[in-house]
Amino acid sequence: MRRPIFRLILAFALGAAGCAAARTDEPAREGVGSGEDAPFEFPTSENDARFRFTSFPDLFNWNITYPQPGWEDAMDWFLAGMKKEGPAFSLLAGDIMDARWWSSPEEVRRQTRKYWGGFKKRFKDKNIKLYIAPGDHEYGDDQGLRKMNLAPVFAEQFASILDMPRNGPEHKKGLAYSFTKENLAVISVDTFENAGNRMSMTVSGKQLAWLEKQLQKYRDRTFVIVQGHVPVVGPVRSKNSSANMLEGGTGSAFWKTMVDHGVDAYFCGEHHRITVTKKDGIWQIVHGALWGTQTDLNYLRGSVWPERLELELFRVDVEYGGKRLTEQHPHRGKGGPWSKVTIAEATRRNGPVSLGKLVIEARPDGNETTTATGAFASGKP
Repeated sequence: MRRPIFRLILAFALGAAGCAAARTDEPAREGVGSGEDAPFEFPTSENDARFRFTSFPDLFNWNITYPQPGWEDAMDWFLAGMKKEGPAFSLLAGDIMDARWWSSPEEVRRQTRKYWGGFKKRFKDKNIKLYIAPGDHEYGDDQGLRKMNLAPVFAEQFASILDMPRNGPEHKKGLAYSFTKENLAVISVDTFENAGNRMSMTVSGKQLAWLEKQLQKYRDRTFVIVQGHVPVVGPVRSKNSSANMLEGGTGSAFWKTMVDHGVDAYFCGEHHRITVTKKDGIWQIVHGALWGTQTDLNYLRGSVWPERLELELFRVDVEYGGKRLTEQHPHRGKGGPWSKVTIAEATRRNGPVSLGKLVIEARPDGNETTTATGAFASGKP
């Protein structure tokens, strides 16, 4: 019998029979710092975990420079908070910019150096170790997925600029990878594969074979996380999204491989809303939101003990002003993000709002969910 293992899959997907997706339109709890005279300061709570990490997919999903006038005070507050919430590392399951750079390979190289290079420096300046999984916007958004003269250029730029670990399959070096932290293993996959005339939303072929080897390799870890951009299990809540899902869903070889190897959780984004589902023993956690347009943002904090994994979702409220950043988004017409972002006063004063908590514990006969509240507990999407 294998030893108990927590497996977290970041593609960020899940739902055992009888458990379905969780809805986030329930009444919010009070901010974690409410009732105090002094302004809130991160972390939201202290604990004796061996280490903590954070996850926030789809940050930004817009072409945001570094520095971006009108944004920096809010970003300083949030990222300084993420460093205190999860000092070990942060996860980001794709869509860091809008990236509708379709005119030529030269434009892709020029704009990725500018925007992705600035994105990388932003996190370096905050001393945050960031692990990114490619999203559809890392291939030029939905239309970019069909521009096969550009998709390889986007992939090359992602690998060379963002500098993710290069221990993945040969055709996905710097795009798919794995790493460990004490008793936790994290596997980050690229949910986009070359199908000839387009990039298909799947994990297959050589990458799938690599994933299976990684899962076998990490059987001695108590927890395993897999990260990817698109969800596998539906339905999910969605807002301001093209609502992409993995081809084949829970019938896909990707999902079945995770089930066969006892993955604990799959982290994913794309839909800019929270949906938590448990299926086939895996917790799929769809989360993240659009900075610049959506006012109710979110993130996840993970705490890891020798035999316990705790995941908690939080809401951060923001306000917008100024004008639309149309010049940075010529393909968006009069749309795009706002030029000024402010952390809402109630959030600055009271802190992020807890949306629910999940606890998975190691047992002699396997890992077991012992607590599931709020967003993790509801039975419908």
